[in-house]
Amino acid sequence: MAEDERIKIRLEVAQRHYDVEIARNTEVYYRKAEKIINDTILQFSKLWTYNDHQDILAKVLIDFVVKWIENEERLDEFDEELIPKMEELKALTDSINID
Repeated sequence: MAEDERIKIRLEVAQRHYDVEIARNTEVYYRKAEKIINDTILQFSKLWTYNDHQDILAKVLIDFVVKWIENEERLDEFDEELIPKMEELKALTDSINID
């Protein structure tokens, strides 16, 4: 079986069904995303009043994107600190002469 074999799955998000075609090896990520989205919708719906699911979905989307941006910035800061240290380590290992 090829890793990039495509399969069709059905996801349910906010009480709606979506048929998607994905790589078989990514199905677990889609299932986890489905669960996280629905769990977050449930949590948010307990906190806020809303007129329709689109309102709550927009709040969920905003929350996810904000978290994603925060994580990206943390990774960028980590890279900025790590790269010079890696360069120092490479210079140190290059200077060691093992016969």
